[in-house]
Amino acid sequence: MSFVHLHNHTQYSLLDGACRVDRMVSLAKEYGMPAVAITDHGNLFGVIDFYKTANRAGIKPIIGIEAYIINGELGSEQSKQDVRFHLVLLAKNLQGYKNLMKLSSISYTEGFYYNPRINKALLEKYHEGLICLSACVKGEIPHLLRNGRKQQAREAVQWYLDLFGEDYYLEIQDHGLEIEAEAMPQVIELAKEMNVPLVLTNDCHYLHQEDHEAHDILLCIQTQKTFDDPQRMRYNTQELYFKSAEEMKKLFPEHPEAYENTLRIADKIDLELKYDHFLLPEIETPAEYPDMGSYLRALCEEAAKEKYPDMTPEIRERIDFELDVIHRTGFDGYFLVVQDLINNAIKQGVPVGPGRGSAAGSIVSYLLGITLVDPIKYGLLFERFLNPDRIGMPDIDIDFCAQGRGKVIDYVVQKYGRNSVTQIITFGTLGAKTVIKDVARVLGVPASEANEITKLIPGMNKGLEDVYATEIDFANLVDSKPIYQTIYKHGVVLEGLVRHTGIHAAGVVIAPGDLTDYVPLATNTPKDGETCVLVQYEGKWLDELKLLKMDILGLKTLTLIKATTDLVKKYHGVDIDVNKLELDDKKVYQLMSKGETDGVFQFESDGMRKYLMELKPTAFEDLIAMVALFRPGPMRFISTFIARKHGREKVEYDHPIMQKTLEETYGVTVYQEQVMRISREMGGLTRGEADTLRKAMGKKDARLMQKFESKFKEGAQSRGVSERIAGKVWEDWKQFAQYAFNKSHATCYALVAYQTAWLKAHYPVEFMAALLSLEDNPDKIPVQIGVCRDMGINIIPPNINRSISEFSVHGKEVLFGLRAIKNLGEAAMSCIIEEREKNGPFTSLFNFCKRLDGVAVNKAVLESLIASGAMDELEGSRAQKWESIETALAFSSGEQRERRKGQISLFDIIAEDDEKEYEPPLPEIEEWGFIHRLVKEKEVLGFYMSGHPLDHYKYAVKCYTTNCTDINEETTSPKTELVLCGVVTQISKKRDNKGNRFAFVQFEDLSGRFEVPLFNRYYQEYFDLVSGDLILGIVGTLSTYNNGMDEMVKMVRINPKRIFPIEELPKNVSGELHLNMPKEKMSQSFVDELKKCMDRSKGNFGIKMRFVGEKDEFTLHSERRFFPDNEFLGWLDKQKIKFSVAMGVNNENSY
Repeated sequence: MSFVHLHNHTQYSLLDGACRVDRMVSLAKEYGMPAVAITDHGNLFGVIDFYKTANRAGIKPIIGIEAYIINGELGSEQSKQDVRFHLVLLAKNLQGYKNLMKLSSISYTEGFYYNPRINKALLEKYHEGLICLSACVKGEIPHLLRNGRKQQAREAVQWYLDLFGEDYYLEIQDHGLEIEAEAMPQVIELAKEMNVPLVLTNDCHYLHQEDHEAHDILLCIQTQKTFDDPQRMRYNTQELYFKSAEEMKKLFPEHPEAYENTLRIADKIDLELKYDHFLLPEIETPAEYPDMGSYLRALCEEAAKEKYPDMTPEIRERIDFELDVIHRTGFDGYFLVVQDLINNAIKQGVPVGPGRGSAAGSIVSYLLGITLVDPIKYGLLFERFLNPDRIGMPDIDIDFCAQGRGKVIDYVVQKYGRNSVTQIITFGTLGAKTVIKDVARVLGVPASEANEITKLIPGMNKGLEDVYATEIDFANLVDSKPIYQTIYKHGVVLEGLVRHTGIHAAGVVIAPGDLTDYVPLATNTPKDGETCVLVQYEGKWLDELKLLKMDILGLKTLTLIKATTDLVKKYHGVDIDVNKLELDDKKVYQLMSKGETDGVFQFESDGMRKYLMELKPTAFEDLIAMVALFRPGPMRFISTFIARKHGREKVEYDHPIMQKTLEETYGVTVYQEQVMRISREMGGLTRGEADTLRKAMGKKDARLMQKFESKFKEGAQSRGVSERIAGKVWEDWKQFAQYAFNKSHATCYALVAYQTAWLKAHYPVEFMAALLSLEDNPDKIPVQIGVCRDMGINIIPPNINRSISEFSVHGKEVLFGLRAIKNLGEAAMSCIIEEREKNGPFTSLFNFCKRLDGVAVNKAVLESLIASGAMDELEGSRAQKWESIETALAFSSGEQRERRKGQISLFDIIAEDDEKEYEPPLPEIEEWGFIHRLVKEKEVLGFYMSGHPLDHYKYAVKCYTTNCTDINEETTSPKTELVLCGVVTQISKKRDNKGNRFAFVQFEDLSGRFEVPLFNRYYQEYFDLVSGDLILGIVGTLSTYNNGMDEMVKMVRINPKRIFPIEELPKNVSGELHLNMPKEKMSQSFVDELKKCMDRSKGNFGIKMRFVGEKDEFTLHSERRFFPDNEFLGWLDKQKIKFSVAMGVNNENSY
């Protein structure tokens, strides 16, 4: 006779259960057990996962929960003191499952206090269909018995018997604990006395006995303790594992009925979860329409008159086909729900995207305004969205302006009711890298050592065992120390367990009634956030439950578009509807062709800009293709695509049937829709079969691919396609069709890209002001400022009397916004702007402090305002104002204190005799030096506002060094020695597998950023130098190794040969200065300047001077070697003397 485990904690008993659902079910099958239960602590998170896994394995799933139950009233202060007893509840049938969902939901929404709790009143209300077990020693009955309260234990048992009758069992367990030895004999005695059946369980928290230490580590992760902490939580037993039937039979051999009752309970279970119809909310339709289908058709027919005034048979057939499929599958209401949502967002002024995903392939979506892309015009397919052969819930994801997304969700809640709408839970798991770090911390292994192990785990989703088997360096490191082997061993057990819950970024569920009739609910409280109610099941299971799930996404680009058009309206009085732009604007394609796409959606990266400049797009279709191609897999086809567009490579088709479908992409298969269309036109597949083939190719499903291969080839041959060509097409598809992209999605996103490019091309100042205002990454502000400067847009420094919180437009310039200054919070900005608008400009530092709240505008705020230059128009230098901060704050606090008391201060008395209010004098001190001022600016703005440290060397930089932006693999040989200079902006220190230190150092020159790696001796020799606050020169060569950086994020990398302070530039370069000047410039002042330079600046440069007169010219050479320094080159420039430098790099750092 076998056995059934009825008390099991899976990975969904967060950081307590270590029984992975799939492994637990497999072990139950291995042990020959006919059924197995899931009873996680207080939740049903894993139920659907467990139910489907068990059914696939041919084992009966028993759905349950180990609830926390109290005797008091939920929600009262007194109840917080009540003991939380454990109680196991199993769903006997569908009603029991529904009641479990109710109980679990209420335990979170009304009863949560450290744990989700229920009480007996709730259990009495929702007990039908449940089997009840008294639980472990933390159950109410064992607790009362151990505390000598036998009569109360009898009364409690009687209460449960009255409620559950023959479905109530007293649970007995033996894990070798003293507390059990004390309680279990009394439980058995009470069972006999009251004629209550016993049931034998093991409180399973892990699968194998040897996993007990890994489980102890899991508890340490939960409680943030270390393994050797004497105060850590522990279970003091090694018996909480998933035992075999034989092992369970040895427990309580004198009570075989307890063992047998597990099977009887399993036999009682009659629960099948059926989800055979879609659960859509009710939609009210106008009275003249008998149903939602007729109303949907009427809406489409009305819209078709406007969008397709010249109705063709093709369009008519498409509309009828889609409406027929939608009605037949029962999704009329779904489309009406989405349309209503979008219409309301537009009504509220919330920008909505033109669509995303496969929904753009539906003409019904287009007619309803759900999407704004014409599927007929762009060859988009409905079956890519809704397969007529395989009915599944449609998936319409919608982009809304990020700042307006909350309004959209509020509307959904208001429309369908708070009890019918909620967000979706997510589970953060212990991934391979995370689990190694967590286990190492618990075992006291330094984080630096754990990091060395995790560095050898590749980024792809590989499990630890797979990594150990395939990554030799990882395996060698693990095997090098016993403690590393221990970390790995426990990591394998704990990997994949759930670490925490979260909230899906966009998902919302809408039910046709109270959600708890369909799914259980939980709560989640993010840090510094409000408590949210969530569905307990992950999004992937909600589709199978046939609930309506919508992704309401916030797209920042839509916010950018709105902000830009608002500025255009404000400053130019022009209303722009970006959804009505013509898609053939030459300015847009010129901007794209030049790669000037900073801020342009989907087209910002360096790699994309490079390809755009090669492609030189001329049509919207080119942009669609680039959205689809610029991804890791298909990127390799971009060069072919570009070469064919420009006629450098012949466009060929395997068969004429394919030409119509592939000609827009020059014969390159770019889109999934192309594979689907050709499979129909050449192979005779149905619409639904074509979509199923597309999925099979994307997932590399060999079985399904094989099924379609013969059908495709037979269909092709019946259409006159030779066996050889049909075979070639199929083999080509097998090779690269998996990389094909969803054209519907690419088209929608190309449209958003076009809209942003149009705004940038036509209203560049407004666009950049909006872009800067919305940038929430401080590190990107300097980059965008640089873009402005490249575009010829001047950035006006911040100014407390002019700046608002955001970047603002002033003619053809952009005024710096206060929000982008570090240490200025919302309170400080609001105070400054409100006071200025109410009482006029600030006149001095003391006037500023006196008029503002000293709490909101404190010392840190003043330092940032002064350092940024925002107070430059007030009296005094930055240095004087900086030194006066303490005085100004003390002055203002005294004034404000006296005013609050209603008293006249000494300052007021003094001021009565003067026209101007008294203010303390500014100290007489020297202004900050140029470099000091720049350093302060960069601290608070993230970049140099009033100049650049290299400005003092700009002539030398221009003559002797190469701009990093002029270096690329196509024009620069990796053998060419280069001289660069710059300031260090970032240092990333690392260690290799052997513990050796190395670093990646980012530099900034006047043109952009570049990176210098420091390995081995270069680290030893130069790390201290690059860590100082110096301007440095670098002699090196272009590196062709990108350290995993892909085309999208690539930065120029220079392998160093020498690094030196900029002052040592003369030691590192040599050559000749060439002067070309009129004879009249040959003056005594010229000779004096040349002599002064030769005297002060040693070096290895000669000089060649060409003097040109009206009728003659002559050339002079100087034998004396020197270095034409920045000062001398600047003097030549001012004298308008033309000069150039022929230069080489010295082999050694010497003159």
